[in-house]
Amino acid sequence: MSEDTTAAKAYDPKLLVEKLKAVGLDVAEDAAVRVVEAVFDWATESAKLSENKIDDVIAALLPTLKPAIFEAIDKIDGEVG
Repeated sequence: MSEDTTAAKAYDPKLLVEKLKAVGLDVAEDAAVRVVEAVFDWATESAKLSENKIDDVIAALLPTLKPAIFEAIDKIDGEVG
């Protein structure tokens, strides 16, 4: 049995929050920000330690993704700010 998602928007953060809350995982914007920061720091540190040069390029691009990610995080609770 599949759910009718025709009214839903693709990658709608509100839908994700509803799904997470349904399984007991309350989502807080500040926690999401901390997770993103930690993952970015870890990925950047790992890229520096790695001998692979491709991940150096990816690590250099990560900061350009932060504004878009933080904008999406800001919408988790359905309100801006």
